[in-house]
Amino acid sequence: MSADLAYLSAREARERFAAQTLSPVELMHSLLERATALHGGRINSTTAVHGAEALARARESEQRYAKGTARALEGIPVAIKEETSVAGWQRTIGSWLHEEVAVRNHPIVDKLIAAGAIPHLQTTCPEFCVIGQTLSERFGVTRNPWNTAFTSGGSSGGSGAALAAGLTPLATGSDMAGSTRIPAALQGLYGYKPPFGRLASTPGEELFSFAVEGPMARSLDDLVMMQNVIAGPHPASYVGMPFEPLPFIHPDLTGARIALAFRTGSPALCPDTRANLIAAAEALRSRGATVEEVDLNWDNAEVAEVLIEAIFGLFFNEYLEGLDAAQLPRATPYLRWLIGRYRGRPNSILKAATLATRLHEELEEKVWGPGYRALICPTVFTTAVPADLDLTTKRHVLIDGAAVDSYLGWVGTPPFNLLSRYPALAVPTGRGANGVPTSMQIVAPPYRDSVAFEIAYHHAAAARLELYRTVFPDIPMPSGGSAA
Repeated sequence: MSADLAYLSAREARERFAAQTLSPVELMHSLLERATALHGGRINSTTAVHGAEALARARESEQRYAKGTARALEGIPVAIKEETSVAGWQRTIGSWLHEEVAVRNHPIVDKLIAAGAIPHLQTTCPEFCVIGQTLSERFGVTRNPWNTAFTSGGSSGGSGAALAAGLTPLATGSDMAGSTRIPAALQGLYGYKPPFGRLASTPGEELFSFAVEGPMARSLDDLVMMQNVIAGPHPASYVGMPFEPLPFIHPDLTGARIALAFRTGSPALCPDTRANLIAAAEALRSRGATVEEVDLNWDNAEVAEVLIEAIFGLFFNEYLEGLDAAQLPRATPYLRWLIGRYRGRPNSILKAATLATRLHEELEEKVWGPGYRALICPTVFTTAVPADLDLTTKRHVLIDGAAVDSYLGWVGTPPFNLLSRYPALAVPTGRGANGVPTSMQIVAPPYRDSVAFEIAYHHAAAARLELYRTVFPDIPMPSGGSAA
């Protein structure tokens, strides 16, 4: 089991495969061995390891490199969030109430496989992906590899933890209220919520515009590689617009103006996140940008409540009504709590439309109208949410002495799900005193994906963070040692 291979980037792996200094089979063997050793352990990021199937695909990739027919992601392992369908794989969405074997791939899985990527793991998610942590009655608690006392985030927390633990260079996420960006933030990763329509959706969910799939990776280059593969139309869905590939390199930011908002509706922000966001702004200034603070008069609690009410009204209520009441005792307490709170009440889509318009108008007034190219703001407001927090009994968490709702009061992501056509990219900014990484969101105007990636590129170039380069989580291995 090679620790060096555990944190090899997708781009480096692709280059080494092409140069024939590393085999896709060798990399896959190493990652599968590591994933098997950590499966079900303290971090608990995986629900299944699909070794035989992955190795067969890796041998095919090895032959393609030998023949000169390698594709864009040839031989690159990719972990798949358990919610996301892979034909022949079990799909439970983290619940004892849902059992199926997928009969077809999700469109992005089709695109990944067509590009030569190799699904090898399924990763944990909370029950029905409805909270910002990752824990369930079915799969237990997923913990943050940087500090296992704290949450990996959710609902794509298993994908985030698998990346942070060195089990995969790429992973899929999905984002309904921040579910890609929250785990990316808390584990020092890049996680992207594309604007709705950029990626083909699950067939039948084309009207559910708050939720999108998205890529997750340890480096920006890897995120670009993955996004360029999964974006665009797919014959199974009528959502998926044409897409211009993102570049890897961008001109400098001379003349660019960037808006900075510290809270976006939260009553507090943890000092480490604030300090690292200030440092990120300085990094962007060093690349030629002007970064200026703006005040967004949002109410974080209102945004979260309106978004979740709309999600239940548009999607979840009818699904949950089909559950047998006799099954509900097997549900995770937070799912029963949410069902009791939202099922059977008149959940309003109109409120969401009205609030989204209000948020957009304020951004037009304070950010886009005055000529700012992008907005930067915190992805989450604290790094210190316990991994096993029961939000049904502990209704608040503290951020710098201020109590916020333990459900979604500590995250800054929901506004940009209401504003579903806005690109939002979570970018690492450093680490907190507890070892947990900090993050900012880069938000671009509707459908201006390249702007978010442009700002991220210059931040990465200037900040030169050492996460996953020279600084790694201390991963407890079953033998009693550790691996980085």
